[in-house]
Amino acid sequence: MNRSLSALLTELSYDPRSDTLIHLGDIVTKGKARSSSVLTFMSTNKILGVRGNNDQKVIEWRAWMDWISSIPGGREWLTEVDGRWSYIDGELSNADLDAWLKSTNKRWRGYVPEGWTLLGKHYKVARDMSQEHYDYLRSLPLVIYAPVAHTYFVHAGLLAADPTRELTDPKQPLSHWPTQFKPKDDISAVRGLQELALLNDIPQNRDPWALMNMRSLTKNGKISEGKQGIPWSEPWNDIMSKCSGMDAMKQPPISKRGFTTRLLGRKGPKQTPSLPCFPSMVLYGHAAARGLDVKRWSVGIDTGCAYGRRLTAVVLDKRSFSFSNDSESIASALSPHTSLIPYGDNGGARITSVNCYE
Repeated sequence: MNRSLSALLTELSYDPRSDTLIHLGDIVTKGKARSSSVLTFMSTNKILGVRGNNDQKVIEWRAWMDWISSIPGGREWLTEVDGRWSYIDGELSNADLDAWLKSTNKRWRGYVPEGWTLLGKHYKVARDMSQEHYDYLRSLPLVIYAPVAHTYFVHAGLLAADPTRELTDPKQPLSHWPTQFKPKDDISAVRGLQELALLNDIPQNRDPWALMNMRSLTKNGKISEGKQGIPWSEPWNDIMSKCSGMDAMKQPPISKRGFTTRLLGRKGPKQTPSLPCFPSMVLYGHAAARGLDVKRWSVGIDTGCAYGRRLTAVVLDKRSFSFSNDSESIASALSPHTSLIPYGDNGGARITSVNCYE
């Protein structure tokens, strides 16, 4: 197993017999760590997790290799490429490789999709990983939803509303109670229906690319993988902070209150004071440049292990989902590498991190 991951699990006193480990993706091609050792640990122990953008690139390369190998002569060409150019770092330009591909292998070169890096890091992991590793990567979902914890696990991000619509639009899942129930009838059922609607009814949350790549939202509501715009977690937290739960039952339907609030700072005559919903949490990775990013309803834990910084975990237990009066005694028992944060409706979570090793 990777040294950094091993150190973190030791710090957490991780026990596979009683603990559930969930990773947030990009478990391959990150930093100098060997992807094979991490994949072996994850696949052998059937660790839960979500798919990251780098995992997806490896999956695509392996599927491409299987396809090329099915074409007469394709397997031989791949063998020649790997044998002749094994010393090449495909991430860097190589004039000799380019000349060879252009002069003698025009047919096969045309089969490489535009923008893909032959002999790059994703290619090499895809080539070298076992069938078990490949099957494990393909099994990873885009989102894990934990209804009891009212928590989503995703690699890059998730939206609480469609940013191209008014927040009060009836097509926004958090602008109204589900029609099947009234909150007073069954709060758990209503909450679960809204949380599922957030995944199913917001178009951007059905886009695999967005879930694996988003970092920001532009002014026109488009998802960006760059830093332009605002971090998607800001509108997420703004919307979740407006969820007023049962208090919303005392107010008229939001469509009759005269508010036309938009996301991303585009406001109508008044800001929407509350929404008929219950808030939920999202845990994500991907944004190493932002580091540990703790907000009230979201926690980003990519702390740059791939760049020699730290590897971080969020620990959820029974105290994460109910208020505890012994927070001071809990805090006094924490290690120097651990801190407490508010979590969910009225609980708390621990954040633990360790230094990363090459």
